Amino acid sequence: MNPLLIICLIMGIAARRFLSYPEQLVPSINWWLITVALPCLILTLIPHTTINRESLVPVAGMWCVFLGALAVAVIIGKVLSWPRAVTGVVALVAGIGNTSFMGYPIVQSYYGAAGLQVAVIADQVGSFIILSTLGVMVMALCSGQTPTVKMIAQKVVTFPPFIALCLSLAIKPLGGLPEFLQTPFSQIGATLTPLALFCVGLQIALRPPRGGISPLITGVVWKLVAAPLVVWGFVVVSGASSLTQQVTVIEGAMAPMIAAAIMAQRAGLQPVLANAIQGYAILLSFITIPIWHTLLSM
Repeated sequence: MNPLLIICLIMGIAARRFLSYPEQLVPSINWWLITVALPCLILTLIPHTTINRESLVPVAGMWCVFLGALAVAVIIGKVLSWPRAVTGVVALVAGIGNTSFMGYPIVQSYYGAAGLQVAVIADQVGSFIILSTLGVMVMALCSGQTPTVKMIAQKVVTFPPFIALCLSLAIKPLGGLPEFLQTPFSQIGATLTPLALFCVGLQIALRPPRGGISPLITGVVWKLVAAPLVVWGFVVVSGASSLTQQVTVIEGAMAPMIAAAIMAQRAGLQPVLANAIQGYAILLSFITIPIWHTLLSM
């Protein structure tokens, strides 16, 4: 595991426990991450991502994770009579993995530079596109508003990461950003990892949310256990190389994407539950990911 992940998380937990900080600190950090840092990261990475036939496997794997989470959330939500907001949180937070900030260093440590190339495709063409499209739609549908096609479309097209994604695809034939912008945008995007994990640490409360045990368990179990198992079954029949298969499963086993939990919180979708699923999953993933790696290596 990358020490940066653990250090930033612990710093946030320590700050919550021992320091006082402004009430608006967490919303302010979230605003920076979604509006500035994440778009900058997308603009610097997407234009340089190469797509071929085999690269569709990790992309499809990330869609399996999201669509599976959505199906599980809807079915169990109906059985247990969850409010729409709870269903949305489970689908959004448990459906999109932290395939970059946790995924990149973990995959690189396990599979080297070749594995990292697969991870970038899974993340940039898979997770980020899901977040910017269906993720925004789920957020709109479950936010308590009366959803309309116009409202959902407006939320999608005004979502800063989606705008960055469109710009990235537009400049891809040109080779991406000019060099004088590539470096500063990359440096701004690099603030996402430490700030996001610090912010997660600030919000981690291991006390389960009142009345939220079933969605908490559902979200964590799906993301860390069931989702990678489903992805493993998919990649086995895909005909992809062993490296692509293993990296895709490991990316499917990542804890929830921090940006997805931030989106749920900003939309008012049970922020305590969103933070709980994210917090428990991140901590437990330090156990489950090495287990998945061991199983894949057998």
